[in-house]
Amino acid sequence: MDNSVDPSTRSWSTPVGAGIAGCVGGLILLGGAILVANDPAGSVLMGIAGVLLVGLGAYTLIVRPRLELSPGNPATLTVRSLTGRRSYTPDRVERIRLLSMRRVGRRVGQLEMDVLDDDAEPGGPDGGFSDDARLLVFSRWDLGTDLISVVDELRAAGFRVDDDR
Repeated sequence: MDNSVDPSTRSWSTPVGAGIAGCVGGLILLGGAILVANDPAGSVLMGIAGVLLVGLGAYTLIVRPRLELSPGNPATLTVRSLTGRRSYTPDRVERIRLLSMRRVGRRVGQLEMDVLDDDAEPGGPDGGFSDDARLLVFSRWDLGTDLISVVDELRAAGFRVDDDR
């Protein structure tokens, strides 16, 4: 069986270095929680922060690639999460939106996808969106790159994209 990956397949995920840094930072916090054992409140807070940071780092290393675009007729978009992989063709993706909003004085982008799982019916009442659509939200952290470039590649692959630029 050939396990090679098609070279034209594009994938996006959080950089490996960020996941490793999260795990190392969490372990340092856990070590610090042990060292400051004479301060129970500080020890508990550092311990909780350490566990959360190790969890986030491990998550980013396990769930790779987060988003994958495979060429073909039709193209296939694969989303990976802790529960596994799900693939969608353009007819199973109702909408892809690039949002830009102001947070803490700067612009932050989000990529939103309304997707239909295998058992969901396309189209809702009055020709709108299906009530069975699942909303998937990705940030620059999730995809490890500029969201505009991801949107451009999805549009070129035949997915319907709505953006405000």
